[in-house]
Amino acid sequence: VIDGTLCGPESLSVCVQGQCIKAGCDHVLHSSKKLDNCAVCGGDGSSCRKISEFFNKTTYGYSDVVTIPAGATNIDVKQRSPRGIVYDGNYLAIKRADGSYLLNGDLLVSSIEQDVHLRGTVLLYSGSNTRIERLQSFHPLPEPLTIQILRVASEKVPPKIKYTFFVPKNLPYERQKAKDKVSHHSLRPLLTAQWVFGDWSPCSKSCGSGWKRRTVECRNKEGGGSGQCPPELKPENIQACGDLPCPMWRANGWSHCSQSCGEGMRTQRISCMDYTGKEIENDKCDPKKLPAASVTPCKLEEC
Repeated sequence: VIDGTLCGPESLSVCVQGQCIKAGCDHVLHSSKKLDNCAVCGGDGSSCRKISEFFNKTTYGYSDVVTIPAGATNIDVKQRSPRGIVYDGNYLAIKRADGSYLLNGDLLVSSIEQDVHLRGTVLLYSGSNTRIERLQSFHPLPEPLTIQILRVASEKVPPKIKYTFFVPKNLPYERQKAKDKVSHHSLRPLLTAQWVFGDWSPCSKSCGSGWKRRTVECRNKEGGGSGQCPPELKPENIQACGDLPCPMWRANGWSHCSQSCGEGMRTQRISCMDYTGKEIENDKCDPKKLPAASVTPCKLEEC
């Protein structure tokens, strides 16, 4: 990977010598600048306004929740299961203005987390087999999108949806009343079994390249074990992690000459330093990698 490459589609960290180093939104290493809610680097959030609503009324099939306009930023849509169950029969969907679906259309539901790409913008989707189904995007939306809810469950299990996004103050926008739109597709059981995954473990290393793991199991609708999940859709159960390079031993100047006059010796100082070049405690560095100190003759003056 070329140095300076972003570590991910929604990451501000950049790759340096094979490791992800934190950077600001100005792409300067160790910069503290962040995107505000309006997606302005280093902004104060004053150029946009917040739109936030709850939604819990649907009919069978697809129902419109909200149409998010082009230019909206910091989109966050959550669909919470009423009783904390995973398979509640309610699923988020994304529809474009031309009627095509970016996510969960035609009664086909994705159970796994994924990145939904749209003209340079990425929408992060949690997957449907979580207690809180979620859609997020941080950068300006390149085109309007309609968020829908697909309901195949009983009326006794209504969805609980909260959506939030920010629109530029100069963009006309009025809160909309969602209109129920029933799909003409005949409803059928969507999934007999799904991949269910747990939370990621902590990274195996506090610095450098490590690994984090999680459990991934195939479960049926009742929560029991199943062998019916598509193997090609199995989520990863191990992932690389670690943002910061580990401290390293570095040469740090020389000692004073051992003799005030005549021939003497001086020794190179070896210090433990973090990735910024700051000297830290020696026990932070690997003692097995401590290099031998160089020794060189010195002479300050004749005796």
